Amino acid sequence: MWRDFFKYISLKHGDSIFKKNGISTATYEWKSNDSIRKEWIDGATKYAFVNANMIELAKTGWMSNRGRQNVASFWSKEKQQDWRIGAAYFESMLIDYDVHSNYGNWMYASGVGNDPRDRIFNIEKQAERYDVSGNFTRLWLQNNLFD
Repeated sequence: MWRDFFKYISLKHGDSIFKKNGISTATYEWKSNDSIRKEWIDGATKYAFVNANMIELAKTGWMSNRGRQNVASFWSKEKQQDWRIGAAYFESMLIDYDVHSNYGNWMYASGVGNDPRDRIFNIEKQAERYDVSGNFTRLWLQNNLFD
């Protein structure tokens, strides 16, 4: 259903889904910092849940929708990095990549999409709620998983 929805949004808004402010009238001063990008990609942020999701993406080419929302919110809302850089990175990594879903989800998480609320995910609460036992985070943060 979400893939269909985001395809409709892409058809409706055309190349606006790739623009700095997405399909929104909101304006943000996006940043681009190489060291923040490297920490995020390498799974070396201050949040274990973000790190586990980014390592899973790097190792498998896949990430859950919940993970995608959290790492996108961290990237664009907490670090104020240009959401299009995050979307482009996901485009290069995801094995289930779909242009409409990817850019639709990134716009949503970054506050430049369909959701009029300017939400920021509380990553610690998200981890407590969706990784109650911590098994997911421990799995992906163990050093010898793929050695």
